[in-house]
Amino acid sequence: MRGFVASGAWICHTGKVRKVNEDACLFGGSFGGASTSAPMKAALEKPLWVIALADGIGGHRAGAFASREVVAGLEAASEFSQAAIGNVLHETNRKLHEVGRDKAEFEGTGTAVVGLVSGPDGLFAFNVGDARLYSQQTGKLTQITDDDSVERMLIHEGLLVASEGVRSKYMHALTQSVGGSAEYHHLDPHFYPLTVQGAARFLLCTDGLTDMLSLKTIESYIIPQLKPMAAVQSLFSAAMEAGGRDNITIAIVDVEKE
Repeated sequence: MRGFVASGAWICHTGKVRKVNEDACLFGGSFGGASTSAPMKAALEKPLWVIALADGIGGHRAGAFASREVVAGLEAASEFSQAAIGNVLHETNRKLHEVGRDKAEFEGTGTAVVGLVSGPDGLFAFNVGDARLYSQQTGKLTQITDDDSVERMLIHEGLLVASEGVRSKYMHALTQSVGGSAEYHHLDPHFYPLTVQGAARFLLCTDGLTDMLSLKTIESYIIPQLKPMAAVQSLFSAAMEAGGRDNITIAIVDVEKE
């Protein structure tokens, strides 16, 4: 079976302010839940793989639990179709609701998640919440995923104009997450088929990056960098210098057809 190979780099860090890292990252066989001190290099040479970032919510212990649960579920996936990935997300959603209902310390445990998958039907992205995936083309970053957030809801309803700047803190509230409440709610993951002619570069990140740096600032750091390790380090350093108020997870992925 022919498909896509991927290489790149990632970092998953607590940031400057938070005491606990509630983010998690999966880059093929490389899993990051603890805070990493420097970017990690990774390469995926088999045609079936998943790369995913998760941003936990619900408090320190609850958020960390949720992000690791969804990433661990994706890591254990035996199939890589949209239906199979959707099943992982739905099952994790059910589990997190049950845990949040039954254990007081995990009340509200939930997570945002974004992923890039090479499967039998080609390349696709998915997300729930406000973790994002961008594609890099001709010196620009284009956001592929659509946030499940109050900000995006207001934009879709014509009540707010989209901006490339850093969003207001009042726009952070999620309209959907994996888990996130004691009462069960139906999950509606978003899927995005992707077409790659030859090669492409993608940026996956949690809001610890996008709430610190505007899109233009992110572009100014990532576009001139040819090596993923250097680009990840530049973005991470800039987010930390801007305040590092949240956990920061970044992955840069170069994808090529086999």
